[in-house]
Amino acid sequence: MKRGLKVAVMLQGHQSYELDDRPPLTINGPMLLVAANDGDHVQKRTCLSGEGVRCAIVQLDADFAQNELGASFSGLLGQMQGDGVGPGLWARAAGADLRGIALQMAECRIEGSMRSLYMAGKALELAATVVDRIVNERPLRAARLSPRTVEQIRAAHALLLQAACNPPTLGELARNTGLNVTKLTAGFRQLYGASVFDYLQAYRLQQAYELIRSGEKSVAEAAYHVGYNPAHFSGIFRKRFGVLPSSLR
Repeated sequence: MKRGLKVAVMLQGHQSYELDDRPPLTINGPMLLVAANDGDHVQKRTCLSGEGVRCAIVQLDADFAQNELGASFSGLLGQMQGDGVGPGLWARAAGADLRGIALQMAECRIEGSMRSLYMAGKALELAATVVDRIVNERPLRAARLSPRTVEQIRAAHALLLQAACNPPTLGELARNTGLNVTKLTAGFRQLYGASVFDYLQAYRLQQAYELIRSGEKSVAEAAYHVGYNPAHFSGIFRKRFGVLPSSLR
């Protein structure tokens, strides 16, 4: 990882991210990952599922970031480093505004010289939005869960996705994996970056997004397919992705 600021919005996918000798951080889309550092570091990303990874990544050189973002970058770098050694990492569930910018970058239809100008503008918009939002927040640390607990939570994750359209209750999910509800909810958030409910909603909406974008199903058909009432689907979809589902067709 080069010296500077790196902002990544993962729209879809499931990866393990390792930096130098730190414990791995599990990233599951839609999720935001930010790294700020003043030196070069070794990073390793490992795909944890068979599905593809879809993301928007912005890498700003340290001098450029300092000139463009000024004190905001200095404050972010200092706070994220904490003790002044090594890079700082931030992980968050990606909000609708960030997903909207990332989607605009991923699906840009502008060609020629104007494409570079458009993408540069969106890259700065994404970086500025992220820095403005998290400069006064505390970083999330990598999950410190026992191997057994990680195995149980991953089993809960698998069960949740298998029954995504008619999901079990938290109590049922906990009992089926040998956990109590408190440990399941806390551990799930640590491992997947979101609550069980938010993760499930994101997964279902992502499935609907792909069905609509590919033309495989209409908006109403996609809504029914993932377990939503079409009357409420568009509002939930827009809140998640920043665009109406009808705009994908």
